[in-house]
Amino acid sequence: MKTRAALLHEDLRLEIGERELPEPGGDEARVRVEWAGLCGSDLHVMRTGAWVETWPATLGHEVFGSVESAGGEVDLEPGTRVVIDSRLPCLRCETCADDPDACSSLHFLGEARPGGFADYVMAPRRSLHAVPDHLAGEDAVLAEPLAVVLHAMAALEAPPEQSLILGAGPIGALAHIELLRRFPDARVSVIERAPLRAELAAALGARLARSASEPGDERFDLVIEAAGYEGALSDAVHAAGPGATVLALAISDRAEPIRPIDLIEKRITIRGFNAFVDELPQAIDRLTAEAWRYRPIVTEAISLDELPPMVARQLAEPEAVKVLVHP
Repeated sequence: MKTRAALLHEDLRLEIGERELPEPGGDEARVRVEWAGLCGSDLHVMRTGAWVETWPATLGHEVFGSVESAGGEVDLEPGTRVVIDSRLPCLRCETCADDPDACSSLHFLGEARPGGFADYVMAPRRSLHAVPDHLAGEDAVLAEPLAVVLHAMAALEAPPEQSLILGAGPIGALAHIELLRRFPDARVSVIERAPLRAELAAALGARLARSASEPGDERFDLVIEAAGYEGALSDAVHAAGPGATVLALAISDRAEPIRPIDLIEKRITIRGFNAFVDELPQAIDRLTAEAWRYRPIVTEAISLDELPPMVARQLAEPEAVKVLVHP
């Protein structure tokens, strides 16, 4: 069958067209996409072409929808509401034989196979997680980015007294919300120049800081780098206080000037995180219990036809926090 889809060409031109979808294999399901989230990593691919294996690509790895048809090995009835795990382990390497979640050749939906910026998407059964009927689809689609944040937060060994978040985009905003959920008395500062994102951070109770490179009295024991601009990681190290933890969450391939002596003298720990491991069910549970808490990050809901101009605006000057696509 054919499906309408956003097609990213090798010259990085994005248009709405059609692509062919095969019938589901034995362990696959065809999912009708109801909501798909635009992620910072999608924008990175649209800017650079990184990671794409076959052109034209259909991106979109944050997907909520319903099973329309499935192969004989799939134990989900048509109509089952699902969130899709974006990770695609190779299932061939020695690591996968023990633990597919630790696959050394991990790929992602939208890059290794067509993703969710389409009317329909194909996904293997192991990637499908059923969601409760009373969880709204526009909330359920936040499970994938929330799982990324939950995975990073698991690295915190003690409640932070003073936290700094660089960037109040989707991941930065979710990290802010999750910090406040876990530690209601947490003092959080945010650096964000985009007005709408800064407004959300302030509404969540953050102190808006101008620059991490300016000297100040704060001694941040937690710094979350969720911005990815040139020099962001070195700014995070500069802002970190003695014994601080820096969580690197932003997608960036830029070289960063960091002085080892700053790490040594301040005893800083830098932790980087790639997606998540087993936190997706936990994210679904969190959204089922308190969707209201995370919903404020959604600032735009658009149709598939509106995606190309929205992407152009976000690439030129990011403004929206979380953009959801409703095909």
